[in-house]
Amino acid sequence: MAAEPDSFALFYFTAAAILFAGPIGYFFTRLYHARMLIRERQQRNLPVAPGHSFLFGHLLYLKSVIDALPEKAHYQYAFGDIARHHFSREGVFYMDLWPVSSLFLTVVSPQVANQTTQTNSSLGLDKPALLPRFFKPITDGENLFTMPEKEWKPWRTTFNKGFSHDHILSLVPRMAKETSVYCSRLRTCAEKGALIHLDPITLRFTMDLIGQTILNTSLGAQKGYNTLADCMLSQIRWHQPNAETNPFEYLNFARWYMHWWNSRQMNDYIGKELDKRYNEYKADAANTRSKAVIDIVLQAYMPENTKTAPANLDPEFRAFAIRQIRLFVFAGHDSTSSTICYTLHLLATNPEILTRIRVEHDAVFGKDLAATQSLLESQPHLTESLPYTTAIIKETLRLFTPAGSSKAGKPRVDLTDDVGNRCPTDDATVFFVHVEMHRSPKYWIRPDDFLPERWLVDPGHELYPMKGASRPFEHGPRNCIAQGLVMTEMRVVLAMVVRQFDFKPAYEEWDRLHPSKGLRTYRGERAYQIEEGAAHPVDKYPCRVYERGSSSSLDITTFTPV
Repeated sequence: MAAEPDSFALFYFTAAAILFAGPIGYFFTRLYHARMLIRERQQRNLPVAPGHSFLFGHLLYLKSVIDALPEKAHYQYAFGDIARHHFSREGVFYMDLWPVSSLFLTVVSPQVANQTTQTNSSLGLDKPALLPRFFKPITDGENLFTMPEKEWKPWRTTFNKGFSHDHILSLVPRMAKETSVYCSRLRTCAEKGALIHLDPITLRFTMDLIGQTILNTSLGAQKGYNTLADCMLSQIRWHQPNAETNPFEYLNFARWYMHWWNSRQMNDYIGKELDKRYNEYKADAANTRSKAVIDIVLQAYMPENTKTAPANLDPEFRAFAIRQIRLFVFAGHDSTSSTICYTLHLLATNPEILTRIRVEHDAVFGKDLAATQSLLESQPHLTESLPYTTAIIKETLRLFTPAGSSKAGKPRVDLTDDVGNRCPTDDATVFFVHVEMHRSPKYWIRPDDFLPERWLVDPGHELYPMKGASRPFEHGPRNCIAQGLVMTEMRVVLAMVVRQFDFKPAYEEWDRLHPSKGLRTYRGERAYQIEEGAAHPVDKYPCRVYERGSSSSLDITTFTPV
């Protein structure tokens, strides 16, 4: 009988060993596979990032590059620096980030990027596995951005109706109305003479802009609390930065709770709006009042005979519709806000270009600044008579692109780099780093200069952009569905804001009040980008705003945060 405890102990030990052997064995099998992918590419003399370790892959190397950047700088700068310092000839390189992420084939070459939309266009149809993880807090599930090609294609065709040229022009009066509220907020800031943070003010403004497009209504985010707007803004603030190098961020339980709470609130808000619109459609079969995204979703769902429609929305479809609306709310406000801030920054630091854009606005809208809104509301087509303004927007998007892009690699599909290497894409995420591609001296003349003229010169001119070198909205079938909307919004905003206000960056003042021993610039730029959903200006862009022509009369020594 004395041997019985030993038998039980042996049994439990064996069971525990079997229980843990499976996961451990699986981990090391995956580890070996991931590291051999890099070893195989190294043996073929393909461009592989330095500092590879069998145990850690490139994780420690990437962390060292990120640590050399200014505080909170966007992780894409690290990929860009590696490309510039080690692979300027090839224009691509591999990086092993398993188990935090996957094998990356980083692309900074326009010629290689063009292959994904031309020679190997199939690469542009499916998104990599890492994107659902990124979008999970934003949309709470599969969405137009992440769904596979088969499911994506019919919905992309459906949503295209909401971003047609004529429909976008019909939205210009609403854009002008929301921009007038933005101008009122800026005027209040100018009257106070305070140092402000432009980015959060602009985020709430673009929330109202996108509310008109998505829900056919103003969210009122500029005037006060709105559940959808504020929960989405909170969701982005709690989003996980630098996930590729700091996996311990996954253990932040406060983040988990806030994501759950915000998601629940947004779903409830959008769900009630969907139910309300659905009942309106059932009551009025001829309801064609809008092409807002919410209406397009319901039109696709409704049977031709509304009398046969079920009493309530199908729960599965309702959840799908909520996810798509959340996606458009996020994508439609976040990157636009960043682009507005950076455009105003570049105009403030390039006074000769500011003068020229105002000359164009005077020629189109006349000298009466107060009449700009009414002219836009009555003649939306005037937004298409602003070539220099459009060139300024394009140049801003080149210098401060709000986001990169990624594609899912495929077996037996190779990309040829700038020196002729055939780089396999299978098992890899193909990652386009726009912040480097758009500023590389290899592909651009005077790459760091703000030169709107490069978008106005004829082919053959030295400034004329290389084909595919500018990709802020990406190219190919899965390009940005709303790029026409964004460009029109930007033209409306600049026509109304630039005519009335002057801006002055206040980073020097901010830095005196918040001293730091670390780097404060990236390649000489103080307003470098950080990750907050899209790429935004660091420190929320501290600046001062003045009524046009009055900046010299204001005392800028007083600090009053707004």
